Amino acid sequence: MSEISSAVRMNHAKEAVNKKEAFEIRRMNDKLETEIKTVQEKNSKEVNQIKKDYEVQMNTVKNDSEVKLTKVRNSWNKKIQEENSRYEKLLADLKATQADKLSSTQSNNEQQIANQELKHKEYLEKARQKFEEEKAKLEA
Repeated sequence: MSEISSAVRMNHAKEAVNKKEAFEIRRMNDKLETEIKTVQEKNSKEVNQIKKDYEVQMNTVKNDSEVKLTKVRNSWNKKIQEENSRYEKLLADLKATQADKLSSTQSNNEQQIANQELKHKEYLEKARQKFEEEKAKLEA
């Protein structure tokens, strides 16, 4: 019977060791789960903070870029307006110069036409006088 009782004791001891090990494993699993949850929460918080920091940084960069873009646009708009006004002035000056040249050329052309007409009239008058002289000679 001693063998049975020692076998029973051994079984009880094994069960006790198994229960103790199972309890230790559960306790370690619980501890591990809480550590994992803690690390996950910490990581989640860090990720959220990094996302917020990134968004803030992106908004700052975007706003700075918008300000710079607006300054550049205003600068170029001012330059474009200056160039447009310079162009308009230059165009008006060119038109005035062209008009002066045109009127001068027209005046010269009219004067040349008048001189040419005067020469033609003189030529025709001389030709008529010669004709009259020749006619008078022939009639006489």
